Amino acid sequence: MATAKVCRGSWCMAFGFEPMASLEQVAQVLSAFNYDGIEIGGFFDHATVERFPDKASREKLRAHLNGLDLEIAGIAPGPYGDLFRLPWATGSQEVYDEYLEYFESYLQLAADMGIPGMRVDPGAAGPLPYDADYEQVWDRVVRTFQHHAEKGAEVGCMMLWELESLQPFNKPTETVKMLNDVGNDNFKLMYDTGHFQACGVIGHNHVQPAETLPNQIDFIKMLPTNSIGHIHLCDTDMNTCLNMFGTKSNFGDGIIDFEELMPVLADAYNGEWWAVDSIPMGSKAWQDTWDGIFVINDLLDRHVRGK
Repeated sequence: MATAKVCRGSWCMAFGFEPMASLEQVAQVLSAFNYDGIEIGGFFDHATVERFPDKASREKLRAHLNGLDLEIAGIAPGPYGDLFRLPWATGSQEVYDEYLEYFESYLQLAADMGIPGMRVDPGAAGPLPYDADYEQVWDRVVRTFQHHAEKGAEVGCMMLWELESLQPFNKPTETVKMLNDVGNDNFKLMYDTGHFQACGVIGHNHVQPAETLPNQIDFIKMLPTNSIGHIHLCDTDMNTCLNMFGTKSNFGDGIIDFEELMPVLADAYNGEWWAVDSIPMGSKAWQDTWDGIFVINDLLDRHVRGK
């Protein structure tokens, strides 16, 4: 019987809040709702290297979360190089060098805490400017992802590319080519229903002509074998949020047929973590957290754990 555990990212209950929900608040709720694990965010003053600067403080955090019966499923440093501060794919050499230091600092945090996976991205918002050298930017991203994969393998941490339509390489064929060009078993895709809908079906933020498919299942079936390393599930529709990514709604509030989707994912993914990733950008996130654990566990019981 396949192992399947349910987690949720700490950032899901921080977006849209004023003040933002703290890591400690999120962890208490996930524990009370019987989640198996938590993905910790390296931003919003959650699990940042500034807040947990050394091995002792990181061990204390790990022990605290484990004491709440929460495993650490992964870590997400601030997207796009510290929340867009370091657009390394298109930036100067100085920006790129600073980003590598930033990456290594979070990889060390992951190593110190025994975290199995870390989110990465191409480090720049798309589409690329008309005067950008596409091949040069592509090559920098491939080489950097290869570097990340090799460094991650040294400490037992999988590199997980969270494909988003905000990124410069967001078409289905580009996704497949990136995975093949990086060509490292320690570099895999973070599958996300909201992002796959935006990238593969809506064609959001595509350089024209757009490249769209009838259903994100068609996109999944294009991927190389064993290329999915982690899964984020939410409902979604044919709209985007903040012109950045596909909507990330509570289950039943969108158009995704999970009875059709789950068997396809069960065949494509052999990992253990499945995340509830609805992000309503406000207090409804707590309700979605409660609803999501029941929905996903039911889906996993019928489509994954019974395989």
